[in-house]
Amino acid sequence: MTIEGLQKGPELHPLQKAFVGESALQCGYCTAGMIMAANALINTEPEPNEATIRKNIANNLCRCTGYDRPVKAVLKAAKDMKEGINA
Repeated sequence: MTIEGLQKGPELHPLQKAFVGESALQCGYCTAGMIMAANALINTEPEPNEATIRKNIANNLCRCTGYDRPVKAVLKAAKDMKEGINA
């Protein structure tokens, strides 16, 4: 699976939408890795907490966001996915 494979046609995946909506992407260096790690996490743990998300994305070096925005994005996407919302 690749970052491009997450979206369905022109429709972005909820994680991709949440990263845009929460301004969790800046330079783009870490974005794909964080989204893919978050997707794997949500697939195994549909309601992750902040600590679990931080641990799960920690191997993705991000110098722009300080990890706060990506964590918010993952929390939002997990909620939206649970509720069946395609953010």
